[in-house]
Amino acid sequence: MPQTPIGPEDTLGDIYYKIYTEEARGDAPYQAPWGLKQKDTFLEFGPCRDWFLNSFPPGEVNRQRAHTHDGLYHAYVVGEANTHAANHQIVRKWRTMVKERRDWEKYHERVVR
Repeated sequence: MPQTPIGPEDTLGDIYYKIYTEEARGDAPYQAPWGLKQKDTFLEFGPCRDWFLNSFPPGEVNRQRAHTHDGLYHAYVVGEANTHAANHQIVRKWRTMVKERRDWEKYHERVVR
């Protein structure tokens, strides 16, 4: 009986990474092995964990594994800082965008009458 590298605690993503070699994966489109369903929301821990565990293609996972601890930390800090800065700018501009939309709708309503 052949030994399987798949353990009882492995996620679908772990199984995916252990079964297929780089050559077998090749250039095929990546399909995340999620267990997510249409009704799932990100208000629950399980779907959030499943999404995070399986959201990256194997090539990216392997690329990140090759980084040093300091390299990963640097990438994390830079990425998070940029994400928060972009989110802040979006929130700042949101009021202006909403006002512009409201003004456009008023103008459109006058023109259509």
